[in-house]
Amino acid sequence: MSLRLLLTFLLSLTTTSAIAQQPGDGAESGDAAELEFYPLAEILDPLKEDRLFSSADIGLQVVNVATGEEVYAHRADENFLPASVMKVVTAAAALNTLGPSYRFTTAILRDEETELDAEGTLAGDLYIWGGGDPQLVVEQVWKMARELRLAGVYKIDGDLVFDAEYFDDEYLIAGWNKKVDITNGPAYFAPISALTVNYNTTSIVVAPGPEVGEPARVELETPVDLFTLENTVSTGRLGSRPWMTIERDVNWKTGEITFTLEGNIPMEEAPWRYYRAVADPKTHFMDVFEEMLDAHDIEVEGRSRLAKAPTETVALVSWKSPSLQDLLNQMNKNSSNIIAEQVLKAMGAEVHGAPGTTEKGLRVISEYLSGLGISPEETSLVNGSGLSRQLTLKPSHITAVLMDMYHDRTVGSEFLASLSVGGQDGTLRRRFNDEEHTGRVRGKTGSVNGVYCLSGFIEAGDGEVYAFSFLVNNFSRSSRPVRRLQDRFGESLLELPSPDASP
Repeated sequence: MSLRLLLTFLLSLTTTSAIAQQPGDGAESGDAAELEFYPLAEILDPLKEDRLFSSADIGLQVVNVATGEEVYAHRADENFLPASVMKVVTAAAALNTLGPSYRFTTAILRDEETELDAEGTLAGDLYIWGGGDPQLVVEQVWKMARELRLAGVYKIDGDLVFDAEYFDDEYLIAGWNKKVDITNGPAYFAPISALTVNYNTTSIVVAPGPEVGEPARVELETPVDLFTLENTVSTGRLGSRPWMTIERDVNWKTGEITFTLEGNIPMEEAPWRYYRAVADPKTHFMDVFEEMLDAHDIEVEGRSRLAKAPTETVALVSWKSPSLQDLLNQMNKNSSNIIAEQVLKAMGAEVHGAPGTTEKGLRVISEYLSGLGISPEETSLVNGSGLSRQLTLKPSHITAVLMDMYHDRTVGSEFLASLSVGGQDGTLRRRFNDEEHTGRVRGKTGSVNGVYCLSGFIEAGDGEVYAFSFLVNNFSRSSRPVRRLQDRFGESLLELPSPDASP
């Protein structure tokens, strides 16, 4: 850590300690001493009249990024569930560890002793090495197969050997054992693997049939043998009530899934798309790759199997993912769990050796946080995405990460660009969207049942930039009141009077 950041962090700790030693609750309004320690108390204390401050658990810290001064706090040094705000920490550690230009690689290889003859026959096995690319999609696998044919490979006398050993075999996101999600396979709970395609999901497309009362058209966007569709969806009259249920029956030994669809889609309705997680990402990748070879008339004599590629190989095709900077933009703006978990395992593999595991990746994050003065005993780290009810961080931990990134001349710009922009994109596109507020809030949201969090930066009306973390846990019913409270908080800072405004 630079001396400037170290001093900033120590200043924050000193300020927090001084506040904690004041008589009474330093966040209560009307205390003259409190105004000295919390410059924004007069502006933000009225928020505490909201019933959520008594019915839910709220942690809040606001820090001036220029001075490092903690200008407001409420339970800032207590542990909370951050939900997807955890991705802020994952992004910061990844940028520091891997660098913004890091790219995931997927390669098609041959053993260097295996000959490719003049007629395009490879006299042995073809190896497909997976490097964990979280954004590889079927169109790119098609392009890889095309490049293989352009490289002169028309026939493979041996097997297709798929190497997924860059990551371990723990598919499910650590810390999330919700039975309904394991059963139904929502896209946000897609499995993790070094061999990944289409975000380890499949897309089911439903469209009206030719006549009212006829079966609807139900198809897989990417047909593979692993998936079977059982369709009882009807085509309804124009204006009839649309509805749909999808049951997912998994054979966990083979990775095969039967999707049973029931419902009604009205005539003239645009096609509906439903995304469901695959059960076995490796087998899914293998099926998709076989389909793409078949599409390019590349014949395979052998079978598909999983094994480690030889040490000495020749690359026939190498596919690079977008840069880590671009991947983190997608991860943070769209809150992609699979990108976060794949990046976490890649960090583990690159720093502590393959196979990449969740534990190794969390060790990297813990090492990064230790550099900010945050000891492992202060946190409970479970995964990289925040999809867990066991993961805990303090608001002050998150603002420490935000401060570190804001002042980092090497990767700070990439980090800031990854956050959603209020009124413009990502999960903040519909928030802080008044004309005078648009573009002045950058942040990361996070939510699971009973948890709704927001952290980031605000370009306030007084000309200062503030880092903040506003974590709300254990509320009941709808998250709308929480969102309104957080929006009021943001607007209070956005509407601070300019320092040169007339009194």
